[in-house]
Amino acid sequence: MKLSTRGRYGLRALVEMAQNPDSRPTNIRDISKKQKIPTTYLEQILYRLRKAGLVKSFRGAKGGYVLAKDSSKITIKEVVKALDGPIGIAYCNFPKLRDRSCIGQKICPSGILWRRLEEIIDDFLSKVSLADLSRKSFRPERGRVK
Repeated sequence: MKLSTRGRYGLRALVEMAQNPDSRPTNIRDISKKQKIPTTYLEQILYRLRKAGLVKSFRGAKGGYVLAKDSSKITIKEVVKALDGPIGIAYCNFPKLRDRSCIGQKICPSGILWRRLEEIIDDFLSKVSLADLSRKSFRPERGRVK
């Protein structure tokens, strides 16, 4: 599994917004410049995040983007799902993506392993909030977040 550029950039943009101390809309050009994300690509990412209900946009001279809810209520799982879809280690757990090499979930010896690993990653990302990640002191230790 590899998190896409879209997922990594989107997370960086959201952290930038979460670290905005006065909660005013953050200009897309400012995020782009600070995070070194191409503006046109960032527009596409923010569009997806807006559709997922994670950010709100405001037009005008003082417009920009703000988090749609408190950063402690936005999990990293939500962000990854909005930008990259569900967590997947192997295609065998996604029937539409299964290729010919898949022998089927019922008889596959490693299918259980991949499903369990996906559950562990899913559970971990569900426990980490955007607020956690935006703290400079954030250091998950041995699978424990809090």
